[in-house]
Amino acid sequence: MKTILPFVFAAGSVALAGCQSSPAPENMTRNTMQTAPADLQLACATAASTKFGADHASVLPVSSSVLDGGKYQIILEAKGQRSTCLIDQAGTVLSLEKA
Repeated sequence: MKTILPFVFAAGSVALAGCQSSPAPENMTRNTMQTAPADLQLACATAASTKFGADHASVLPVSSSVLDGGKYQIILEAKGQRSTCLIDQAGTVLSLEKA
């Protein structure tokens, strides 16, 4: 019995080591920042394809964030070239510049 006890203890320790609790969704890093709505990201992508002469399908939003005053900053990429779009809630592109 004495020789079995260390093996039982070791097996129990390994089983408990795999048990971890995950953070609540509201505490996860991914959920702490608001992003721009999809329609505003699309409006920026369309504006960039027009302004820079890129194929519409090649302009993709890679990140976005909320700014003060109901504005959004959207980072776009087309064939390795990045640009920054500033857009308001109504979908008006306020600025669009290559990064």
